[in-house]
Amino acid sequence: MDSHKLLIELTLVPAGRHIAFSKEMLEKVHVYRRVGTEGDAWQQVATNARSPFIDTESFPAGTTLEYHVQHFNQQDVYEGHSNIVRTTLR
Repeated sequence: MDSHKLLIELTLVPAGRHIAFSKEMLEKVHVYRRVGTEGDAWQQVATNARSPFIDTESFPAGTTLEYHVQHFNQQDVYEGHSNIVRTTLR
């Protein structure tokens, strides 16, 4: 898997957090979120997601959120994960 396709981008929009990523036609992408920082548990927030994915769950100001995506082929074999993106809500 090419590392360039594992990059994701996070943008804050009025509806929530806009997470953009690329994927192959038959590839499956799952989105994970961590509330807090390193050491806290990751939660799967979308299965077989399309890009962009918008996380609309509300959190209080000052909350740090991190996201990454995991890529699977059409046989559900794990192929890799993206970079981690982070924001602190205002």
